[in-house]
Amino acid sequence: MRQFLETTFGPDELEILDIVLEKWRAQRGLPKDNPDVELAAAVMLNLFREGNRTIETLKAAAAEHRALSDL
Repeated sequence: MRQFLETTFGPDELEILDIVLEKWRAQRGLPKDNPDVELAAAVMLNLFREGNRTIETLKAAAAEHRALSDL
């Protein structure tokens, strides 16, 4: 739990999140200002904090996340 709360986001971490979020958004054809994209970003931040810290592991975790699959 401590690692989850103390996760810091620098340029490298933000780039990983951006790449995965943009791919997710593009697959669904959603504009950046869509509320579902904001929700997906929040979910992906939490997935990252849970230890999915590479593009591949974050993509895999996002693909398995029920809320992201339903959006």
